[in-house]
Amino acid sequence: MVATDVTWWSLTCTPVPGSEVRLRLEKILYSAGCGGIWDQALDNGQEGAWPESPGASFLTAYFPGEMQPLLSQLARQLETQKLVSDRPQFQAVENEDWLDGWRKNFTLTELTEQTLVVPSWQELPVSETRLGIRIYPGQGFGTGTHETTRLAAFVLEEELESESGLASVLDVGTGSGILAILAARRGAKRVLALDIDDEALTNARENCAHNQVCDQVSLDNSPLVQIEEQFTLVVANIIAPVLLQLAPEFSRLMKPGGRLILSGILVEQVLELRKTYVDLGFHIQPTKTMGEWAAFVCEKIEL
Repeated sequence: MVATDVTWWSLTCTPVPGSEVRLRLEKILYSAGCGGIWDQALDNGQEGAWPESPGASFLTAYFPGEMQPLLSQLARQLETQKLVSDRPQFQAVENEDWLDGWRKNFTLTELTEQTLVVPSWQELPVSETRLGIRIYPGQGFGTGTHETTRLAAFVLEEELESESGLASVLDVGTGSGILAILAARRGAKRVLALDIDDEALTNARENCAHNQVCDQVSLDNSPLVQIEEQFTLVVANIIAPVLLQLAPEFSRLMKPGGRLILSGILVEQVLELRKTYVDLGFHIQPTKTMGEWAAFVCEKIEL
């Protein structure tokens, strides 16, 4: 690549088939500083059923111009981790070209039956009575379009309805902050949102400001092992291997009788996850599914 004075660069690649791979790929791209992703599979109406055959679809991630020198290294990382089936291609992109395209693809979205995600540059229709969560899709993962986020949001709303505004909530891997903001807007008295990616926290902070919940939501990049406070409700929308690894920490951070929402799980991974949490003494609620993805609630049994 030759550096130019363009505002943005695009990285286009063909993901290796598989939903979990796709999710990992998107998280890496956002963590690396991606400002937005156009996904051919989702644009073609294949959400929830990402292609399982090689070369079936591609995605394009957009990066600020100053990141151009780092994109070759990022491409090698994607190849080394076997997340892409071909060598990523780069192209200079005019600022307005990609912003206009991104904004056309990110529109008013139903997060749950009761809540909408509203792009920060749009207004909620005056006739709309549902709650609107304002999100700028920056470098934090989570715009409300993916099943894992929608499942977590649906269960989170259910849990908060029974808490009568007394919940203290821990959001692990907050990304754009969408679930933390939802918890605050639905009456949680305190929300701590964690993410190890500082760029994601910057995006989450901006989104908290868009929703006027900065006083309710605390953002932190501390590792989970450094958190000492206990919570009545914990939500974690991250991939299954991490949910397995963090299970003992979740147990430590929950108040007796507290509840844990797990999402980001492929349907075929549910049995292993449920067994792990049962062995730790949790009572497991029925699994909810959407497409290829699943979520369930674990209750910490009071001794």
